Amino acid sequence: MGMKTYVLITIMVFLYGCVSFFNSSSGWFGKDSSLVKDILEPINAARSKGMKCGSRYYKPAQTVVWNDKLGHAALQHSLDMAENGFLSHKGSDESDPEERLSKAGYRWVSYGENVSQGYRAAKDVVKAWLNSEMHCKKIMNPEFKEVGASYAKSTNGRSYWTLILCSPKQ
Repeated sequence: MGMKTYVLITIMVFLYGCVSFFNSSSGWFGKDSSLVKDILEPINAARSKGMKCGSRYYKPAQTVVWNDKLGHAALQHSLDMAENGFLSHKGSDESDPEERLSKAGYRWVSYGENVSQGYRAAKDVVKAWLNSEMHCKKIMNPEFKEVGASYAKSTNGRSYWTLILCSPKQ
């Protein structure tokens, strides 16, 4: 294969990736997005008041703040799940949350990841996570100081959500 052919194929693969990304319906919750508020407000309201997750009560915890690197890692995982039609903490490439956080350039001490599918709005998925003992425990974990979240829609319109909560390495 000649150099021109290789360059052309590389450009075509890049453009295909861009087209499929921009054609998918996704939510990038950048710092200034109103959707950040829809994720952070109910999470921080629960953390501020304290909450029972299953049989265990979690006392009030410090509010979490948005981190764009976590938002980007969440977006990449949501896009992967939507494009490949699965719900898991493992990516289609067998990556785990630790690998995705490292790839995003985020240095962490501890993390938690919630995933979900089918919810149309941020407030609905957060409500579902808070009503699930396992997901709620991650949201209420006082170690976590930063958060990022995103969603992507598959071609059949199903929404795939990812929430990442972390304690950053200082």
